[in-house]
Amino acid sequence: MSGRYLHPLAGFSLSAPTSFLLLEQESDRAVLCLEAPGRPTLIATVEPVPSDAEVEELTSAGLEALAGELLAFHLLDRAPAWVGEWPCVRTLAHHVADGQGMALEQWRLAVKGRGFTLTGSCPTLDYPRAAAVLCEAAESFRL
Repeated sequence: MSGRYLHPLAGFSLSAPTSFLLLEQESDRAVLCLEAPGRPTLIATVEPVPSDAEVEELTSAGLEALAGELLAFHLLDRAPAWVGEWPCVRTLAHHVADGQGMALEQWRLAVKGRGFTLTGSCPTLDYPRAAAVLCEAAESFRL
């Protein structure tokens, strides 16, 4: 598959700069495997949040959850960014899964009572080549 992906229920869309395989599609989530070094995955999730939710608070809560769930989780960077026309918080972290180092890049935003998290993941050694593909897909996010 290539081009633009539109989630049929959650109403968001994004484009991948490469072809991709849709691995999973649920009412609140989509998992795409992008054709790039290390075959990175991009997971888009949606959750209800209070209409006045602050993206910084959502990010802190999300990072706290990841630190408790992922082996050897280490936050490398946290900065304001943009996803499509929406301000967000971008984070970059590292963890270990099945004995392999993994890069985990996320973009979190809160819009009209919904929290969106875009999660890009790939083997750490592939991240320098996969980062542009993940960033371009995240930046194409639209509601």
